[in-house]
Amino acid sequence: MRVLWLVLLVACGGNSGGGDDGLDFERIEVEPPFAEHTVELGTTASQGYTVVGVSGSKQTDITPRCALAVDASFGSFNGATLTILAHGGKTTIEATCGALTGRGSLKVDLTGSVVVGAGTPPNAADLFEQATAATDAARTPLIEYPIDKAVSPRNIPSVEFQWTPAGNDLFHVALRSSFAKVDVYTTAVEALLQARDWESLVGTAAGENLAFTVEALAQGAPATKYTSAPRSLTVTHDNIDKTAIYYWASSQGNIMSQTFGDPTPPSLVKGSCTSCHSVSRNGSRIGYSRCIGNDCGQLYAGFLKYNGVTQAWDESYNADQKTIRGSYTTFAPIGNPYPDDSKSVAMVGMSNGTLALYDPDTGAPVASNLPSVLPAGRSAMMPDWSADGNHVVFTSTPTANQWIDLDGGRIAKMTYSFAGGQHTFGTPTLLVPSPIGAYTNFFFPSFSPDGSLVIFNAARQAWRNFSSMRGTGARLMLTDATGAWTTDLAAMNGGATTDNGVTWAHWAPTISNEYYWVVFSSERDYGHRTTAATSPAACKANGVSQCKQIWLGAIAKNRLGTMADPSAPPMWLPGQSAQANNISPFWSLPTQIQ
Repeated sequence: MRVLWLVLLVACGGNSGGGDDGLDFERIEVEPPFAEHTVELGTTASQGYTVVGVSGSKQTDITPRCALAVDASFGSFNGATLTILAHGGKTTIEATCGALTGRGSLKVDLTGSVVVGAGTPPNAADLFEQATAATDAARTPLIEYPIDKAVSPRNIPSVEFQWTPAGNDLFHVALRSSFAKVDVYTTAVEALLQARDWESLVGTAAGENLAFTVEALAQGAPATKYTSAPRSLTVTHDNIDKTAIYYWASSQGNIMSQTFGDPTPPSLVKGSCTSCHSVSRNGSRIGYSRCIGNDCGQLYAGFLKYNGVTQAWDESYNADQKTIRGSYTTFAPIGNPYPDDSKSVAMVGMSNGTLALYDPDTGAPVASNLPSVLPAGRSAMMPDWSADGNHVVFTSTPTANQWIDLDGGRIAKMTYSFAGGQHTFGTPTLLVPSPIGAYTNFFFPSFSPDGSLVIFNAARQAWRNFSSMRGTGARLMLTDATGAWTTDLAAMNGGATTDNGVTWAHWAPTISNEYYWVVFSSERDYGHRTTAATSPAACKANGVSQCKQIWLGAIAKNRLGTMADPSAPPMWLPGQSAQANNISPFWSLPTQIQ
């Protein structure tokens, strides 16, 4: 421990600390004014403090009369003794003595050496320390995941690092940030830190880049080691909590739910779902559609409602009744037109290419002026209701009777109001009216939670190509809600010209400080866990070449409306099955807090 410098906060008015509190000092000082500790993963350290009252040259120990405090992520006080947690960084120690306040500083460096895997030699660290670095492309491991320069929320569950063996059988993953030095040794080609250690590492790296490399050697010839190219993961201060992602495991026919940040496996919401679904913004309702009798020309909509008493999803209206021939759905949000979601209204994209309102509890149609405002000769589909309830965004195509497949789609928006018992929609306007370069088909629009942005799909041709879904060129673009600007999310898509089969984007229900967050599905590789070679036959259907997976993307708020791409490379959603076709993710509140 070294004493380096002192930060003092002098109370205003000199001796104003005296009086009723009995403290008549010019100022107080925290000793030591600067403390520095190194804490290993899974351990703690201890630091004692003294608070001194200063009047001229006189110093008085007043520790028992003061309260000491620290950021809870760094530790906690028991009297004047601080227990320091495994969390790197700099923080302030604050002493409060009546009206007087003094401050000190604490610096913590996080370290750790982790050996994983039963076959990993206990002296792995020594082997790498003694080996000589060499260059050989054939022997150099390639990092497969995380994607370089990906952006992650702080509370993402433990991330699995993956790489190629390149003829080696012992590996060292070096994880570095300004206040962290963690080393992982393994004989496997992937490594996953325990949840406690991962939380310590990302908590330390929050707000900066977590750099990582992989060293490799052959145990039969350990004198030489080979090092991958460096990569980095940006860990933000954003925490995403109390949210759940509902997605369709289409290769299994199930709607699944994964609470974000929960490392446990996803839960089954409903089976026997053969088509699209949607989730209300407060997470209490789900709209779904189903092929009846294995005939997807007979596709019907149904609704689920969460029962807080039984903690189960009730089928409030069963699609098997075959009265709502439609697919894509959306729900009026809380507060509009009803005070809560218990009396919501649903909008359904119908098989004749129109939109209609339904009571999701009874399946009864709800009257509105939609038939009179939707343009004749065009189709309306894929609606999404804004969180404030005042607008609906949807896909408008120039061809009548389109309701699932489409071409020439444009992104349209219309107003909505509920007054005097009437559901009234305004005349739709086009947010994205024209092709963007080679991209001529726009669909799957989704409002941001504050209603200021719309994310949507853009493709070079009709949405579905049953020979090659990637061949459509589907990718994500972003527009503001007035249509003033539109931008390609190149980094999130995997590059300006790469086709990764990206679709079905939806937003996190809350807005974080630094980023907007979205989820989407994509055919891109998840390291070596999900590739064309590892995907089961059940995933390879209707032009899909490998299991589509759910990915988490960040959109930087400070780059919106500029020439710069506001997106970043995405993160794979932990907890999902890497061997299932997971699509159509909706991000909402989890049922546990209903």
